[in-house]
Amino acid sequence: MRERIGLVWLLVVCIGLVFLLPSSGMAKEKTYKWKMQVLWDPGTLPYKIEEQFAKRVSELTDGQLQIKVFPPGSLVPTAQMLDALQAGMIDMMKQYEGYYIGKMPEVAFTSALPLGFTDTWQFETWFWQLGGVEMVRESYEKYNCYYIAPTIYGQEPIHSTFPIRSVDDLKGKKGRFVGLAGPVMQKLGASVTPLPTAEVYSALEKGVIDFADRGGLAANFDAGLYEVADYIILPGFHQPTTATCYVANMNAWNQLPSHLQNIVETAAREASAELFQQHLVKGMEALDKFKEKGIEVIHLPDDEVKAIRQTAIEVWQDYAGKNDQAKKIYQSQKEWMEMLELID
Repeated sequence: MRERIGLVWLLVVCIGLVFLLPSSGMAKEKTYKWKMQVLWDPGTLPYKIEEQFAKRVSELTDGQLQIKVFPPGSLVPTAQMLDALQAGMIDMMKQYEGYYIGKMPEVAFTSALPLGFTDTWQFETWFWQLGGVEMVRESYEKYNCYYIAPTIYGQEPIHSTFPIRSVDDLKGKKGRFVGLAGPVMQKLGASVTPLPTAEVYSALEKGVIDFADRGGLAANFDAGLYEVADYIILPGFHQPTTATCYVANMNAWNQLPSHLQNIVETAAREASAELFQQHLVKGMEALDKFKEKGIEVIHLPDDEVKAIRQTAIEVWQDYAGKNDQAKKIYQSQKEWMEMLELID
């Protein structure tokens, strides 16, 4: 009888211990499902990077955070992604901030600086070592958004239906540019429209525009620009380095446990390194492919590029004066460029 009573008490104690175990050890962890609309066309190099990013986040979180990638325009127009993110219609975006420099003048400096930083590492260093990320996060907080990380890569070329051998050749032509490249081109005599990336091919094909910036060489080859533009102009003075960005809705971001937030930021920085490396290698390969398709590559002389610098600086200063945050970011970048001896 005593043995039976002892066994019963042992069973009761074991059951009690089970109920006393931490709930995290018993219950399945909450799963978060996000919608992320991106900038790039499906099938292109940067779109594949976004698919890898989403897969990487799922792997590192054991499926606790699942991000579904949506192509440009599939949920909202590209230029309206910030508004949709702010309203919570999407949880995350991968965007080129040049689309809304009218709304947030300061992001003119955090997307691309015409005739500015000449190497990706210079821009990368400004973001992560010189306070850039913290400054741009301040800006997005006002819009109920959290800036996660930039994705930084090198120059973007100009694709043109006519040869461009000097600045004078731009006068009277119609171009597609976004961000500070737009007002720079306008000052050089071109008319500019900020079409979404996904519309560049059709606009060149139909003659809506004569020349355009679109993306890196590899992405542009994937998009078939060799079919609609006979010339590539280098260097990409209008966008020598480029930063797109991962941004989340603030409410969605705050709902994530801190370890998931850390994973997302880590995966975002990993994606940036991956795109930079592939952009460089595949871009060189793509340039050869463009030439094989009969595309003429024109290298602008150094004196022509230098002639554009003063125009670019005038545009920098104009946007720096549009609000206090733009002035703060511009001053920080200006000091860094002076240290690098990029400007006097």
